[in-house]
Formats: sequence, structure tokens, C-alpha cells
Amino acid sequence: MKYLSIILILLLLSIFVVSCDSNYTLQADTIPETVTVTETVIVEDTARIAELEKQLEKKDTEAQQYRELINNLNNLLANVYYGYASNNKWTADGFTAFSMEYKDKYYLITAGHAVENPDGKMTNFKFKANFSNEWIYPKLLDYKFDKMNLVDYAIFYSDKINSGLKYNLNNLTKPSFILGAGKLNLFKEYGYIKSGESGSPIININGEVIEILTGDRTATKIEIVIQAIDKLE
Repeated sequence: MKYLSIILILLLLSIFVVSCDSNYTLQADTIPETVTVTETVIVEDTARIAELEKQLEKKDTEAQQYRELINNLNNLLANVYYGYASNNKWTADGFTAFSMEYKDKYYLITAGHAVENPDGKMTNFKFKANFSNEWIYPKLLDYKFDKMNLVDYAIFYSDKINSGLKYNLNNLTKPSFILGAGKLNLFKEYGYIKSGESGSPIININGEVIEILTGDRTATKIEIVIQAIDKLE
């Protein structure tokens, strides 16, 4: 009987241990799996990147154009002239002109109001180029001073002029610049002017003449001058 009691106790203990192990396994099975972090997929904005690259390329191109303009500046300024004229009553001292190449000839161009204005018509014209001490006395071929219609030009010719600026009839886009002479601003971005700068060439970033400066924010398109020269031939 004594041994039977011991056997029963051992049997009960074994059942208890198995039960505990079974419960432990069950609880272990109910523990959730490790949480997985989902990766964020970055979608490349190819359209925006292409736009930015295009803008960067444009800035690089403009920077190169500015560099070429600066490197060629003295050659351009050599074609800009200080102008002088007088009549019996008064003197027009200190206006600007420039030489321009057209059909293998070199013409001297300035504003028409340097020739004639409300105070009268000028004579005794003479011009001196930047970096030169030699005066030239060109022949006046044609001029017009129509301030209302922005037709303000004068055309001179001299066989002593052997270089000139190129022109462009189509490229009127900004930025644009003024080339000056003598003690005036030799080079600046197009804007308000001071006395004596009338007749200066307005050039594009490629150094080509696009307009003649005639006043504050006023200019005559170079196309008008080209048409006038064609009528002279």
C-alpha cells in the first residue's frame, strides 16, 4: 500500500510536469513574430531633374557667352567713336557713334538728333575712335530724326574706317549692353543713360549690334539703318 501511494504521487507529478511544458509551448506559440519595417521606395522625379539640368546647362551657356564677350570687349570698343559737331551758333560736343560692317563696307552710325534737332542742324562733324588719337571727317550720307516713331539715326562714310561691329536683325532678347566712348561709360547693361551716350551701339551677348541708343529707354532698331543703307546703293 505504501508503494502504491508513492507510485500515485510520482504519476501525478509527471502529469503536472507534462501539463506545464504543454502550457509553456502554447504560450510560446502565441508570441507574435518580429515586426518587419517596410522600406520606403523613393521614386525619382525624372521630369524635375531634367528641368533642373536644362536650367543648369542654360546658365553654363550664358556664363560662357559672358566670358567670350568680356574677352572680346576691347575689340568691340575699338569700333566705338567719340563724336563732335558744330554750327554757327553752338557746338555739340561729346556724342557717340560706332562703325558697322555691311556688305563689305564700313559705315559710321550715330543718332539722328546729333545731326539735327530743334535747335538746328549741325555741321563740321569729326570723330575719334576709342584707343585712337586720330580724327576722321566722314561724309554724311543720310539721317532722320523722328522721335515719335523711334526712327533716329545718321549714316556717315569714310574710307579711313576699316573695321566695324557685326549686326543682328533678329536677336533682340535680353541681356543687352551699351558700348560707350571717351569719358562715358565704356560698357554697361542697357538702362538709363547720361548725356553724350546717344548714338551708342546696343549689343546682344554675342557682341552684335541690335539697336542704336537714342535716349532713356529709347532706341532705334538696327534694321531701320540697314534698310536706309540699302536705299543709298
